[in-house]
Amino acid sequence: MLSPSKSSIPKSNRERLRVYLVEDSPIIVNLLRDLLSGEAGLEIVGQAAEAPVAVAEMIDRMPHVAIVDIALAHGTGFDVLRGLASQGDVRPVMVMLSNYSSQRYRDEARQLGADFFFDKNGEIIKLVKTITTMARSAAQRGARWRPHPKR
Repeated sequence: MLSPSKSSIPKSNRERLRVYLVEDSPIIVNLLRDLLSGEAGLEIVGQAAEAPVAVAEMIDRMPHVAIVDIALAHGTGFDVLRGLASQGDVRPVMVMLSNYSSQRYRDEARQLGADFFFDKNGEIIKLVKTITTMARSAAQRGARWRPHPKR
């Protein structure tokens, strides 16, 4: 998924895993912030509740990981996937988090480039463990995370 590279990172200043949230529920945003904020090696670099805003900000901020809901205030998580796919060869690891978790939605997300898909109703802790494992793995290797090439 991600390709860590040991070059270009000073030993005293390791880059943190940059996470961007695309979610329109303040309750879920606050929950994710609370669960992820205490993790060393990880930083939340932004959030948006609308697909067009999310795409524009992620292009500017270049997060390593994006956690994306399907149902948004304006547009959908699928619009975010499409928008980032059209922006060049590099994109963040795309993690879908949604109440719409049927196989149909999972398949569409995968076809559009999602790397992971978690159900809000029972897999938020699994999502957090996945993200924190990415951050810890990079920190242990002294690696610098880079967004990976799109498929």
